[in-house]
Amino acid sequence: MTPKERVMTALHRGQPDQVPWVENWIDELLQIRIMDGRTDYSPGELCRALGMDGFGCDFPTGRAGSIGKAAQTAESAKQDFYFPKKITFDFGPPWIAEMNVEPSGRPFIKRGLLTDRASLKLFDEFLPDPDHPARYEQIAKWLDQYREDYAVFARIRLGTASTIESMGLDVFSLMMYDDPDLVKEIHRRYSEWSVRVLEHLNKLDFDFYWANDDHADTKMPWVNMEMYEEFLYPYQKMVADEIKKPWAFHSDGNLFPILPGLLKLGMNAVHPLQPAAMDIGRMKAEYGSKVCLIGNIDLDYTLTLGTPEEVDKEVKERIAVAGKGGGYIISSANSVTDYCKTENVWAMSKAVKKYGKY
Repeated sequence: MTPKERVMTALHRGQPDQVPWVENWIDELLQIRIMDGRTDYSPGELCRALGMDGFGCDFPTGRAGSIGKAAQTAESAKQDFYFPKKITFDFGPPWIAEMNVEPSGRPFIKRGLLTDRASLKLFDEFLPDPDHPARYEQIAKWLDQYREDYAVFARIRLGTASTIESMGLDVFSLMMYDDPDLVKEIHRRYSEWSVRVLEHLNKLDFDFYWANDDHADTKMPWVNMEMYEEFLYPYQKMVADEIKKPWAFHSDGNLFPILPGLLKLGMNAVHPLQPAAMDIGRMKAEYGSKVCLIGNIDLDYTLTLGTPEEVDKEVKERIAVAGKGGGYIISSANSVTDYCKTENVWAMSKAVKKYGKY
């Protein structure tokens, strides 16, 4: 099978010739280490080096790698969307937030700016025009140039992560009680933006989508089922209804309490099945007949602090539990970050090849 055929078979809960490997995200600094310091490689070259079956990340395009933006202005966010300076298949809206940066160079949200009704005007300042043709014209060229026989995905958002991050989890939580209509209005605007982006993406040669919208921490979701049904599901459903290709849903944390509601969106796969929060054996037993499972190689310890031997053991165990009968795509339990040990990423590559054959 080709890498694309392998991934698409697994997404439809079938059994390919071997367990596919696809990552939601690979930090550029880690990519460059994998490629021995090169920055001019193609996505296909990186996939061949590691033995992966698909891509949809950012690539440095001959420039020094970057972890992300340390800061953004409303205008720079728009220009970065219209005229990307590096290969990117990411279509998330910019955070409407004040950004800061760690000493390592990793950016983080200092505080959300959508805190009251007066702040709604920031949507006009920050959100790019989803119908601007420049981004889609460039993406079409990159797809034609780089797709080869790999499965290529676009990263999108349903609107939930954008809402929570741009409000701040504390404000979001309070406003569900103090001003529920404000929460709904913010989510609606983000979701409608994603719907318009999807109208263009559906016409491009993507194989599937990966929707990134965190809902939970390792203990539990940030909303109960009643809140999910009122505040999140109606707006997520707007986006899900516009998706015309297979798609994977991403959220860290423990999704079990709201998973029956989430699955009504009709996704083909769930990622990343964070080991500290979700038992992959339970997930396979209860939901493996409904969705493809993606992930579960631990980022908290194994890939970042563990040994190559521990990586090998974990990959073997995950494939034994989740790979049976197909419907499993191996992946880190979030993304491959720059603080993963390079030798552990190579160990994962070797272990997937060693244990992944059906």
